[in-house]
Amino acid sequence: MYLLTKNPDSLESGAYASLDEDNNVIVQFFVKEDDAVTFATMLEAIGETLHITEIGEEIFEKFCQASGHAYTIADEGEIVIPKLETFTHALLN
Repeated sequence: MYLLTKNPDSLESGAYASLDEDNNVIVQFFVKEDDAVTFATMLEAIGETLHITEIGEEIFEKFCQASGHAYTIADEGEIVIPKLETFTHALLN
């Protein structure tokens, strides 16, 4: 399992998340590293430099329980496009 973090291999540095319609934090996970790379590249195109961090199943479950945030998992080959709000936020700041 993979996610994007501010610093390489550091969950403590902060993980990429977006907000849903109700302003709930949603953490994005990827089953395959290549899919995380694709997503990170899209974010990099708008000035967001994040690092791909691998997280084991046992840590994944603890991380999700401890953070109290919702999450989504992109299955292998599933293309995830950053939400328009991410682009708008990045372009306005």
